[in-house]
Amino acid sequence: MPQKESLLRLSRRGVLSSFAGTGVAAIFGGVASDYTATNVAATNQIDDIVLGSFESTLDKWQSDDEVSLSRVTRHDRPLAVSEGEYALDVTSDSTSTPTISRPITELNLATHPYFVADVVPSQIDGTNAPIDFRFRLYRPKNVLDGWSTQELVVESEPVTVPQAVPGRIYWDASDIKPELLEMGSHLEIGWYPTDRDPDSPDGAFEYRGGVVFDAIHATASVDPVGSARLSTMMRDLQFDHGTYVRTEVEDEFDTGETGTFVFDDGTAVPYRFEALAAERFLLTVAETEIKFGGGWD
Repeated sequence: MPQKESLLRLSRRGVLSSFAGTGVAAIFGGVASDYTATNVAATNQIDDIVLGSFESTLDKWQSDDEVSLSRVTRHDRPLAVSEGEYALDVTSDSTSTPTISRPITELNLATHPYFVADVVPSQIDGTNAPIDFRFRLYRPKNVLDGWSTQELVVESEPVTVPQAVPGRIYWDASDIKPELLEMGSHLEIGWYPTDRDPDSPDGAFEYRGGVVFDAIHATASVDPVGSARLSTMMRDLQFDHGTYVRTEVEDEFDTGETGTFVFDDGTAVPYRFEALAAERFLLTVAETEIKFGGGWD
């Protein structure tokens, strides 16, 4: 077998096996993937900037008076602490839209446009709905006023995590116009139950509950975002269709393959995996595209 074909086969099998592995891993707050483990481990410290490890401080994260921030240990919350021995415990008692934020003036968003964070939302009063999380970039309206007045620059699409279930939220901001990214000097994460409208004129929902955050990173590599997106998709598919059963390859071609992922209730979800260039791979599941590798900028 030619070396190029051999490497391609190994790469696509690694990605596809990672898809199957994330079913259980997502439920328990991790991503089981030979492919992603190898690639993330290869990412050096220059390519990965830690925005929240919480091992000794709150890492500059803050919130308003209605939201309390504290550090929690692995001993107290073993499933919520995903890296190291500490995580950030955020508790809201009555605010309608809880958020946390921190300055990112030291971060070059043009070179590190990918964000991930591990979260575990606790059960909250008044609803059993999953929780939508969004990343947002802000800038001051007037630099002379400091951060007394802020304005939104851009925000991510929501990533949904069930209550009391570990998950990973993510944002691929690489397609945001560079001039917009350059404006952002604060990063915010906000959350809200999916069955409530924070802008409803009928009265805002009072969010009473907590979220544990850990391993908040900005990275130059798309792999952590791809892993998180893939993990979230597998979790949702298994909630709807039962356990992942097998992969059925229907067609193989020079740069990839197509087939279906089969679940316990018989549902077959189509996929396409393709190597677009050296070390750049695209996995499409149903209509969702998941990027892996390099060379996307």
